[in-house]
Amino acid sequence: MKKNVRFIVGLVLGVAVLIAGFVVYESYSSTFKTKKAAVPVENKLSNKQIKSNNSNGNGISNNCEKIKSSSPEARKKIIVIDPGHADRSNLEKEPLAPGSSEMKIKDGGGAEGVVTKTPEYSVNMSVSMKLKALLESEGYTVKMTKTKISESLGNVERAEIGNKENADLVIRIHADSSDSSKVSGASMLVPEPINENTKNINEKSMYYGKTILNVLVNEVGMNNRGVVQRNDMTGFNWSKVPVVLVEMGFLSNAEEDKLLCSDEYQNKLAQGLCHGIKTAVK
Repeated sequence: MKKNVRFIVGLVLGVAVLIAGFVVYESYSSTFKTKKAAVPVENKLSNKQIKSNNSNGNGISNNCEKIKSSSPEARKKIIVIDPGHADRSNLEKEPLAPGSSEMKIKDGGGAEGVVTKTPEYSVNMSVSMKLKALLESEGYTVKMTKTKISESLGNVERAEIGNKENADLVIRIHADSSDSSKVSGASMLVPEPINENTKNINEKSMYYGKTILNVLVNEVGMNNRGVVQRNDMTGFNWSKVPVVLVEMGFLSNAEEDKLLCSDEYQNKLAQGLCHGIKTAVK
């Protein structure tokens, strides 16, 4: 009996020891597994932080790209406006082209309204100043060859202003006249490729001239007389930058004379020219 009791007690104690050992082992094993499992969690956090940092870096880069794409151009487009003629003629002569022996007067004077008697130089200057304000509001850099009707410049001098400014476009502002009072509408003159200067600028001048004229006549609602190449214009032959000359209508036509001398119509002309330049010079 005593032996049986001892045996049972021993057995119970052995089982207890085994159970206790198993519990300790499991506890230790669980702790070890928990610690071991923590490593990937830390790695994941680290990876998230790296991704976050990379994302921030990319965000900065993307922002920089956006800033670059939306920032103004390093050099604004330069438009030179040349109001034609002055309040007096300039009969001094100058070479028709570089190296040419042919001489031409600097300014023979402009036309005059058949009805209003308004001188062309007055119309030219008024539209030019309106155009200047519009182009500047669009962000262009605008240079004038002159700002007073009393300034009588030669055509070589006018061309050299555009050359010195390295203009993207020189636009010469004029009104036309004809022996026939029935002729009306706008035309655009561009340089014919006859020398080194005009050969370099002919193609671009043609494109600008056609584009501006088409926009102008469509917006204002006037007759389109087309683009004409000229080789007899000093201001063209001396130009090293794209140049066009717009004839805005005929002062010899009674109806257009009245229109050309009205502030409302001049505003339309200036807006049409501005929109044409915006379309052409980008």
